[in-house]
Amino acid sequence: MINLFREYIDQNNLIQPNDEVLLAISGGIDSVVMLDLFDKIGVKYAIAHYNFKLRGDESDDDEKFVRQLAKSYGVEVFVDNGDAKEYSKKNGLSIQEAARDLRYAWFNKVCKENNYSIIAVAHNDDDKIETFFINLFRGAGVKGLKSIPVKRQNIIRPLMFTTREQIEKYAKEHNLLFREDSSNKSDDYLRNKIRHHLIPVIEEISPGFDEAINKSIDNLNDSDILMQFIINEKKRQLFSSNSQETIKVNLKGLLKLTPLRVWMYYLLTEFGFTRKITDAVCYSLENENSTGHKFSSFKYELLIDRDYLIIRKITEKFSSKKYAISNEQSKVIEPINLIIERHKNSHEFVFSNKNNVAYFDSEKLTFPLFLRKWKYGDKMVPFGMKGSKLISDILIDNKVDLFVKEDTYVVISAGKILWLVGIRSSNEFRITKSTKKILKMELC
Repeated sequence: MINLFREYIDQNNLIQPNDEVLLAISGGIDSVVMLDLFDKIGVKYAIAHYNFKLRGDESDDDEKFVRQLAKSYGVEVFVDNGDAKEYSKKNGLSIQEAARDLRYAWFNKVCKENNYSIIAVAHNDDDKIETFFINLFRGAGVKGLKSIPVKRQNIIRPLMFTTREQIEKYAKEHNLLFREDSSNKSDDYLRNKIRHHLIPVIEEISPGFDEAINKSIDNLNDSDILMQFIINEKKRQLFSSNSQETIKVNLKGLLKLTPLRVWMYYLLTEFGFTRKITDAVCYSLENENSTGHKFSSFKYELLIDRDYLIIRKITEKFSSKKYAISNEQSKVIEPINLIIERHKNSHEFVFSNKNNVAYFDSEKLTFPLFLRKWKYGDKMVPFGMKGSKLISDILIDNKVDLFVKEDTYVVISAGKILWLVGIRSSNEFRITKSTKKILKMELC
């Protein structure tokens, strides 16, 4: 198995010559065999063990065993623990999902702090087939049915070439000690039900079925590569971005795609939108009054605007707090970035017509000025007009989308709005022939 292990790593380009590998070792047979194989091929490595506190003394005994294991191999060991049950309740996750999140977050932290470039986990071919069925029963598409990847970012699975039976044989031949996880015998988890009940029946009906399943998984991986190429090409046609945080999807082009529900899912899945959410977006688009509808994933939110779907990262929103701006202040860094300059009015002074720049008669201002988000009912006298107008109407006239509206601020002097930041300045504080001093404000 040692030669097969080395060949599999080389064929799949899992480890580079200068890589240092962090081995995820639970103490079970799979991870112990992986540890022994790594030790024999001469790769520089260390051990990491995460105690989830799920099985009381048994979990603590696993930790002690791994510490002793590291000592016997003469390698460094990193150990941490966390309450997977508490984390699952707090974040609305299953125990297994919570354990995975905790484990990988900590593994990556250890790698960053100790210069390990690769994390190796001990999934094998049987795990891959079981995951295929788990995802099949959950109604997964191509992405889920591809099962467990051999490599994803800095995580590798170098035992995917071998089966549980072959791992057990290796452990016996090399007299390897390992821990038995009592939860593996329980049918509380779907994976165990598949392992104990479904797989034996399929094997009886179709001996050697695992080869056919693996062939199907390989075919699905090939199909996914082709699909991703097509999807990325379509994204290049439909997606645009005017900042790192906001992406626009051309609605006219999007609505020409058929079947729209399938395209919508594959175009938006990278932003964490599930099939249920993307179907809801499609349903909303079928209605005439869809403009303004919002949808959220874990990290992103989507707005249906007049001509675009607008996608942006969910960020912490500031409250209606007021921020004072003193007469001596030259910049504002919270909640938005403003540069403030003071100039004498003269014929040589050059004005910019950019929307992110505004000019005011300093002597008409009362300090401190205040900066806050606009709110419904706010009014100002727009530049060039005599009467006041609702801020909400100005935003509508300027076709400002809902996301931008939510993050739009006003600057106030003595209760009067002098600038709807980045959009419109007030006529009441305009520069005139009699203006002596100019206050310039620029949104960065």
